[in-house]
Amino acid sequence: MSLAEFFGYVAAVLGVLQAWPQTRKVRSLGHGRGVSIAMWVMMSTSSAAWLGYGFRIGSPSLIASTVASGCLNISVVMSLTDNRRTVLVRWVPTALVMGFGSALLPGWVVTPVLFGFTLSRVPQIIRSWTSRREGTSGSAVSMGSVAMSMACLVSWEFYSFLLRSPTLVGTTTIALITNILVAWLELTNPARVTATV
Repeated sequence: MSLAEFFGYVAAVLGVLQAWPQTRKVRSLGHGRGVSIAMWVMMSTSSAAWLGYGFRIGSPSLIASTVASGCLNISVVMSLTDNRRTVLVRWVPTALVMGFGSALLPGWVVTPVLFGFTLSRVPQIIRSWTSRREGTSGSAVSMGSVAMSMACLVSWEFYSFLLRSPTLVGTTTIALITNILVAWLELTNPARVTATV
Protein backbone atom coordinates (compact mmCIF):
# COMPACT_ATOMS: atom_id res chain seq x y z
CA MET A 1 0.00 0.00 0.00
CA SER A 2 1.34 3.40 -0.95
CA LEU A 3 1.71 6.23 1.57
CA ALA A 4 -0.99 8.16 -0.30
CA GLU A 5 -3.47 5.28 0.05
CA PHE A 6 -2.55 4.99 3.75
CA PHE A 7 -3.61 8.62 4.27
CA GLY A 8 -6.63 7.93 2.08
CA TYR A 9 -7.75 5.12 4.38
CA VAL A 10 -7.14 7.24 7.49
CA ALA A 11 -9.26 9.96 5.90
CA ALA A 12 -11.86 7.34 4.97
CA VAL A 13 -12.24 6.17 8.56
CA LEU A 14 -12.41 9.74 9.88
CA GLY A 15 -14.85 10.75 7.12
CA VAL A 16 -17.15 7.88 8.02
CA LEU A 17 -17.00 8.77 11.70
CA GLN A 18 -17.68 12.50 11.20
CA ALA A 19 -21.43 12.06 10.76
CA TRP A 20 -21.92 9.86 13.82
CA PRO A 21 -21.49 12.58 16.52
CA GLN A 22 -23.87 14.87 14.62
CA THR A 23 -26.57 12.21 14.28
CA ARG A 24 -26.16 11.30 17.96
CA LYS A 25 -26.40 14.92 19.12
CA VAL A 26 -29.53 15.65 17.08
CA ARG A 27 -31.21 12.51 18.38
CA SER A 28 -30.22 13.16 22.00
CA LEU A 29 -31.36 16.82 21.91
CA GLY A 30 -34.50 16.02 19.97
CA HIS A 31 -33.94 18.95 17.60
CA GLY A 32 -31.56 20.10 14.88
CA ARG A 33 -31.53 23.82 15.74
CA GLY A 34 -28.53 25.48 14.12
CA VAL A 35 -27.71 22.52 11.86
CA SER A 36 -28.00 23.09 8.12
CA ILE A 37 -29.86 20.22 6.49
CA ALA A 38 -28.82 21.65 3.10
CA MET A 39 -25.16 21.11 4.00
CA TRP A 40 -25.72 17.46 4.88
CA VAL A 41 -27.78 16.85 1.72
CA MET A 42 -25.00 18.44 -0.35
CA MET A 43 -22.33 16.41 1.46
CA SER A 44 -24.32 13.20 0.82
CA THR A 45 -24.66 14.06 -2.88
CA SER A 46 -21.01 15.07 -2.97
CA SER A 47 -20.09 11.60 -1.72
CA ALA A 48 -21.82 10.11 -4.76
CA ALA A 49 -19.86 12.40 -7.09
CA TRP A 50 -16.59 11.55 -5.35
CA LEU A 51 -17.45 7.84 -5.58
CA GLY A 52 -17.58 8.17 -9.35
CA TYR A 53 -14.29 10.08 -9.30
CA GLY A 54 -12.75 7.35 -7.12
CA PHE A 55 -13.64 4.79 -9.81
CA ARG A 56 -12.28 7.14 -12.47
CA ILE A 57 -8.83 7.40 -10.82
CA GLY A 58 -8.84 3.84 -9.42
CA SER A 59 -8.54 4.81 -5.74
CA PRO A 60 -9.76 2.06 -3.37
CA SER A 61 -9.62 4.39 -0.34
CA LEU A 62 -11.69 7.08 -2.07
CA ILE A 63 -14.26 4.49 -3.17
CA ALA A 64 -14.56 2.93 0.29
CA SER A 65 -14.76 6.25 2.09
CA THR A 66 -17.36 7.82 -0.16
CA VAL A 67 -19.71 4.84 0.07
CA ALA A 68 -19.54 4.75 3.85
CA SER A 69 -19.56 8.51 4.42
CA GLY A 70 -22.41 8.99 1.95
CA CYS A 71 -24.53 6.51 3.92
CA LEU A 72 -23.74 8.17 7.23
CA ASN A 73 -24.20 11.69 5.85
CA ILE A 74 -27.67 10.74 4.64
CA SER A 75 -28.35 9.35 8.15
CA VAL A 76 -27.81 12.89 9.49
CA VAL A 77 -30.33 14.16 6.94
CA MET A 78 -32.78 11.48 8.08
CA SER A 79 -32.34 12.52 11.72
CA LEU A 80 -33.07 16.15 10.80
CA THR A 81 -36.28 15.55 8.85
CA ASP A 82 -39.64 13.92 9.38
CA ASN A 83 -40.17 13.44 5.64
CA ARG A 84 -37.61 10.67 5.15
CA ARG A 85 -39.29 8.95 2.21
CA THR A 86 -39.48 12.13 0.13
CA VAL A 87 -35.82 12.88 0.86
CA LEU A 88 -34.75 9.42 -0.31
CA VAL A 89 -36.97 9.49 -3.40
CA ARG A 90 -35.33 12.76 -4.45
CA TRP A 91 -31.80 12.02 -3.28
CA VAL A 92 -31.19 8.52 -4.70
CA PRO A 93 -31.67 9.44 -8.40
CA THR A 94 -29.56 12.58 -7.94
CA ALA A 95 -26.82 10.53 -6.27
CA LEU A 96 -26.86 7.99 -9.09
CA VAL A 97 -26.56 10.72 -11.73
CA MET A 98 -23.66 12.32 -9.81
CA GLY A 99 -21.82 9.02 -9.37
CA PHE A 100 -22.14 7.85 -12.96
CA GLY A 101 -21.48 11.36 -14.27
CA SER A 102 -18.24 11.70 -12.31
CA ALA A 103 -17.06 8.31 -13.51
CA LEU A 104 -17.97 8.70 -17.18
CA LEU A 105 -18.11 12.36 -18.22
CA PRO A 106 -15.02 14.22 -19.47
CA GLY A 107 -12.74 15.78 -16.87
CA TRP A 108 -13.56 19.32 -18.00
CA VAL A 109 -17.17 18.67 -16.92
CA VAL A 110 -16.42 16.70 -13.74
CA THR A 111 -13.75 18.96 -12.21
CA PRO A 112 -15.96 22.07 -11.89
CA VAL A 113 -18.74 19.94 -10.37
CA LEU A 114 -16.33 18.53 -7.77
CA PHE A 115 -15.08 22.04 -6.99
CA GLY A 116 -18.71 23.16 -6.65
CA PHE A 117 -19.36 20.44 -4.08
CA THR A 118 -16.47 21.71 -1.96
CA LEU A 119 -18.83 24.56 -1.11
CA SER A 120 -21.23 22.13 0.58
CA ARG A 121 -20.39 23.65 3.97
CA VAL A 122 -21.48 27.15 2.87
CA PRO A 123 -25.09 26.60 4.05
CA GLN A 124 -23.73 25.71 7.50
CA ILE A 125 -21.49 28.80 7.46
CA ILE A 126 -24.56 30.93 6.72
CA ARG A 127 -26.60 29.14 9.42
CA SER A 128 -23.83 29.47 12.01
CA TRP A 129 -23.27 33.14 11.09
CA THR A 130 -26.98 33.86 11.50
CA SER A 131 -27.11 32.05 14.85
CA ARG A 132 -24.05 33.97 16.02
CA ARG A 133 -25.43 37.34 14.89
CA GLU A 134 -28.83 36.71 16.47
CA GLY A 135 -27.34 35.25 19.67
CA THR A 136 -29.25 31.99 19.24
CA SER A 137 -28.37 29.47 21.91
CA GLY A 138 -28.89 25.72 21.95
CA SER A 139 -27.15 24.93 18.66
CA ALA A 140 -27.25 21.25 17.78
CA VAL A 141 -24.07 21.53 15.70
CA SER A 142 -21.74 18.84 17.02
CA MET A 143 -18.22 20.15 17.57
CA GLY A 144 -17.10 16.51 17.67
CA SER A 145 -18.37 16.15 14.13
CA VAL A 146 -16.65 19.39 13.08
CA ALA A 147 -13.36 18.23 14.65
CA MET A 148 -13.61 14.80 13.03
CA SER A 149 -14.28 16.50 9.69
CA MET A 150 -11.20 18.68 10.19
CA ALA A 151 -8.99 15.65 10.87
CA CYS A 152 -10.49 13.87 7.85
CA LEU A 153 -9.77 16.83 5.57
CA VAL A 154 -6.17 17.14 6.82
CA SER A 155 -5.66 13.46 5.99
CA TRP A 156 -7.19 13.99 2.53
CA GLU A 157 -4.83 16.94 2.08
CA PHE A 158 -1.81 14.67 2.66
CA TYR A 159 -3.33 12.12 0.27
CA SER A 160 -3.89 14.81 -2.35
CA PHE A 161 -0.35 16.20 -2.15
CA LEU A 162 1.18 12.72 -2.29
CA LEU A 163 -0.85 11.95 -5.43
CA ARG A 164 0.09 15.35 -6.87
CA SER A 165 -3.48 15.85 -7.98
CA PRO A 166 -4.39 19.51 -8.52
CA THR A 167 -8.12 18.67 -8.42
CA LEU A 168 -7.82 16.89 -5.08
CA VAL A 169 -5.47 19.49 -3.56
CA GLY A 170 -7.75 22.36 -4.62
CA THR A 171 -11.01 20.79 -3.52
CA THR A 172 -9.62 19.57 -0.20
CA THR A 173 -8.09 22.98 0.57
CA ILE A 174 -11.39 24.77 -0.08
CA ALA A 175 -13.29 22.21 2.04
CA LEU A 176 -10.77 22.61 4.86
CA ILE A 177 -11.09 26.41 4.83
CA THR A 178 -14.90 26.25 4.93
CA ASN A 179 -14.75 23.71 7.77
CA ILE A 180 -12.45 26.04 9.73
CA LEU A 181 -14.99 28.85 9.23
CA VAL A 182 -17.80 26.68 10.62
CA ALA A 183 -15.68 25.77 13.65
CA TRP A 184 -14.74 29.40 14.27
CA LEU A 185 -18.35 30.64 13.98
CA GLU A 186 -19.66 27.94 16.30
CA LEU A 187 -16.88 28.31 18.87
CA THR A 188 -17.09 32.11 18.99
CA ASN A 189 -20.88 32.31 19.21
CA PRO A 190 -21.37 34.18 22.51
CA ALA A 191 -24.63 32.31 23.17
CA ARG A 192 -22.86 28.96 22.78
CA VAL A 193 -19.96 30.02 25.00
CA THR A 194 -22.26 31.22 27.81
CA ALA A 195 -24.47 28.12 27.43
CA THR A 196 -21.49 25.83 28.09
CA VAL A 197 -20.12 27.77 31.07
